[in-house]
Amino acid sequence: MGRWAGRILMILGAVHLIVLGVQNVQYADEWFTGALWGLPRDEFIHPRGANGAFWIIIGSFAVPMMLLGALVSDLARRSIALPASIGWGLAVWCVVAAAVLEPTPMLLGLIPAALLIRGARAVRSA
Repeated sequence: MGRWAGRILMILGAVHLIVLGVQNVQYADEWFTGALWGLPRDEFIHPRGANGAFWIIIGSFAVPMMLLGALVSDLARRSIALPASIGWGLAVWCVVAAAVLEPTPMLLGLIPAALLIRGARAVRSA
């Protein structure tokens, strides 16, 4: 279960990066020329343009989600289960995010969350 949870997390993060990256590729040159350095505070409160694209792509949850997925997969490969609290935390985050923003694919995060919770319970009952 842990391997599948990890793989799903990595896929969700990668799809997020690819889809939103393709949709906002026109801002990539600004990211690497220093255009976002020294932005006024208002740009962080109301991000738009290259700054907004940065926060929904590179600065988003996608890379940490992929890293979490890689960690979960590696631990599962070594037969180490994560505590259920990781699955529950992921589930709560996905539900809250989905309640705030609809439509959203955030609910897909409930699949690896359930797998992590189930895996932790299986280890605890064994």
